[in-house]
Amino acid sequence: MPRTYIRHERKRNDTRKAKVYVPWWIDPYWYLVGTSIEHMVLAELSRRGVFFIYRSQRNDLGGFVDPTWEADFLLPQHKIWIEVQGSYFHSLPGQLENDAKRYAAIEMSGWHPHFLWEFDIRTRLVDLLNEIGVIYNVDPVAEQAARLAYSQSEVYGASPLFNAGFSTGGELVDQLVGLRKALSKRTKPPQFIKRRARKRRPK
Repeated sequence: MPRTYIRHERKRNDTRKAKVYVPWWIDPYWYLVGTSIEHMVLAELSRRGVFFIYRSQRNDLGGFVDPTWEADFLLPQHKIWIEVQGSYFHSLPGQLENDAKRYAAIEMSGWHPHFLWEFDIRTRLVDLLNEIGVIYNVDPVAEQAARLAYSQSEVYGASPLFNAGFSTGGELVDQLVGLRKALSKRTKPPQFIKRRARKRRPK
C-alpha cells in the first residue's frame, strides 16, 4: 500500500515581525590587519587626532624590553605603550604571568604601559582613553610636530603604517587610491557591461 502524505497549508510569515540585524559598530578600517577591538581603539585615537604607531614591528625602549616585541599602539611622543588584550587568548594558563612580566619590563624602561581589556573596550572605550591624561586633551600642533620628528626615525619610520595618515588631525589619507587605480584598467565582468539596445529596422 503506498504511503500517503498530508500536505498542510503553508502559513506566510508576517514580515513586519522580522528582525533586521543592524551592527552596533561599523569598522572604518576593515582593510587593515587586526582584530575588531584593535580597530575600535584605532578609530578612537584617529578621531581625537593623536599621533600613534599601529602594530610597530620593533621598539627601542631598551632595558629588559625585547626589541622584537610588537606593541598594538605606540605613542612615542608621550612614552605610552598600549596593549589590546582579548578576553580569550590573554586569559589562557600562563598568559597572565607573561603579560605581568611584559608590563613590568615596559614600566622599568621609563614608559607608561596601558593594557586595555576587550570588555572595557567594547563597553566604555571613551572613558577608558579619557583616563590617560595626555589623550584626554590633545594638542594638534604638538601631535603634528611629533609626527614629523619621528617620521625620519630608523626604528619607527620603517613601519608601513607610520605615515598612513591616521592621526594627522586633518583629512585621512585614502588607503585604497592605489588599488582603485590598478583595478580601473581591468576589464569589467560581463554582468556589469551595459549592453546597447539594437534598433529594429522598420519593415
